Amino acid sequence: MNKKQCVEPSSEFPVDPPSKLLVLLDQNERETAEAAEKAAKAGMMSRLYVQVGQKMGIVELTKLEERFERNIDKLISYHNIIYSMVEDIERQVQYVPKVLAKKRVLTDVGQNPWELLGGWLHFLCKSHYQGTQAKMLERYSQACGKISQKEVLLQKRTRSHLIRKMRLYTGDESEELNDNVDSLKHLLHGLDETRHQLKSAKTCKEAKEKGEAYRKMIVAFNAKANEIQGMIDEVGMVVSIHQHELLKFAREVSVFHDMVYNSLNEVIFRMGYRVK
Repeated sequence: MNKKQCVEPSSEFPVDPPSKLLVLLDQNERETAEAAEKAAKAGMMSRLYVQVGQKMGIVELTKLEERFERNIDKLISYHNIIYSMVEDIERQVQYVPKVLAKKRVLTDVGQNPWELLGGWLHFLCKSHYQGTQAKMLERYSQACGKISQKEVLLQKRTRSHLIRKMRLYTGDESEELNDNVDSLKHLLHGLDETRHQLKSAKTCKEAKEKGEAYRKMIVAFNAKANEIQGMIDEVGMVVSIHQHELLKFAREVSVFHDMVYNSLNEVIFRMGYRVK
């Protein structure tokens, strides 16, 4: 009676049909048809994303492909640049530190600096001055009220329209990128560990179990790497959108400052003075 020979564990196993693939994401096994389809198209471990490095002790280390890793670093840097830019833009429309510290651009009702200035000018007009000086203070007070309304409108539009996509990019999308990069690093270590366990298998049954675990880890890694690559591929389009938003903001801020200048000068002209 012939005995069945145990096949030597191999580092490569064929990919099952997409309907049978299981994806391991965040160290929890999940059945995901989309990841399975991606894995089926990409094969086993995509060479675009990884390269096998030197051995560290008995465990063979896998590293991200250099160009892929550089692109990830560039993407993270771009997110940081946009984050800083959003902060600087919001400082242009809200210069009260206490308000920005609360992650807001609108002051409480009655606390807008222009509105407060207008109130004080009105108080001085009624309580301490008379004649021409009182009229000038009253008109400056009215101009401050007008500027206050325009500034509040600009502050609202800055977040809701002018840089809305830039703010979303530094919020939800930055959080998603960080989570994906962290998951990719964990999966990379998981690949090394499961491959080492596969190569250390001593029986056919153990080799089959370890091979299945390794295959699931590969599927999960490919799915996560493809997801990050998709974010990298979108950068060109995203940059164009952000440039458009920045130009819109610059135009509206320019219009606002022109309005401030004209409103204050109008008071001087109406009082019979001239600006040299």
